[in-house]
Amino acid sequence: MKTGTPFLHSLLGTALGDSLGLPSEGMSRGRIARRWKGELEQRFFFGRGMLSDDTEHTIMVGQALLQSGGDPVLFRKRLAAKLRWWFARLPAGIGLATAKAIIKLWLGFPPGRNGVFSAGNGPVMRAPILGVCFADDEARRAEFVGASTLLTHTDPKALEAAMMAADCAAFAVNGEKDTVTILARIRELGKSPEWREPLERIGKALSEDLTVTGFCEGMGFHKGISGYSVHTMTMVLFIWLRHRGDFDAIIRETIACGGDTDSVAAIAGGIAGAEAHALNENWLRSLADRPFTVDYMTRLSSSLAEFSAGRVVKPPSVASWQILPRNFVFLLIVILHGFRRLIPPY
Repeated sequence: MKTGTPFLHSLLGTALGDSLGLPSEGMSRGRIARRWKGELEQRFFFGRGMLSDDTEHTIMVGQALLQSGGDPVLFRKRLAAKLRWWFARLPAGIGLATAKAIIKLWLGFPPGRNGVFSAGNGPVMRAPILGVCFADDEARRAEFVGASTLLTHTDPKALEAAMMAADCAAFAVNGEKDTVTILARIRELGKSPEWREPLERIGKALSEDLTVTGFCEGMGFHKGISGYSVHTMTMVLFIWLRHRGDFDAIIRETIACGGDTDSVAAIAGGIAGAEAHALNENWLRSLADRPFTVDYMTRLSSSLAEFSAGRVVKPPSVASWQILPRNFVFLLIVILHGFRRLIPPY
């Protein structure tokens, strides 16, 4: 039986990457460097961090998994229901493809037939926790990642990217250290031709000990990492393998690249957290959100560890009434960030 640590640290790793990357979402690498000097810290609102859809989706996956009892069809139905009500509570941040897929659910499309053709990051950010939960069962891992992915995104590249994220988390839990083995598995998953060149460049860059900045520039991501899952997983893979074992460096380097910083850092954090022995206490202490607190994620991770051991466990209760007013406050802060970006440094 796996201990609860990989579950907890993957959840919290996702939350840290998400919250730390949120203030710089959509900004270029240069502007991030000019705007914030010194060490990375929580800076969404007066030194505090909040969570976006990346963490919320990860939590919903964990809840749906517990409610499903390990049945992938029921898992898809439970996750679909959660996504519908999550959307109804007016989240400030949501990908276009995910929004379209959820609207189709509200219009009566059955779960699994409502997805839209997109290779965005939505399924990828939901995948690391599934990799942790099914670290010892490749077939079940693929089954549940497929159920989660096709609920919103039907482009094969989205599924391939999500499988890569889940398998990397499984490698982290199982202590697989051989980069050659990991990249060989990733190449097996990347069946679409769009993966061929990026994966070759990862191996070459690692052998040359290229920096993250150098690799990012070489890939042509001059304005940051986009929300296209091929771009995202290319950078997540390189940064994770380049700084393996150093959780803080992985999060710092990912956010410093710019672009879709919250989602990319959330995915990297979910993978890197699964093998981290400890997480940055200063970052954790500065998380200030409701109702998905550190305490809630701790209780959810304990339930997931029991589920992974074969027990039937219900998800911990959550104060759902807090979500709508919380989303209103979150939106106001996002608007303030938008106004702040109108003034230098650019």
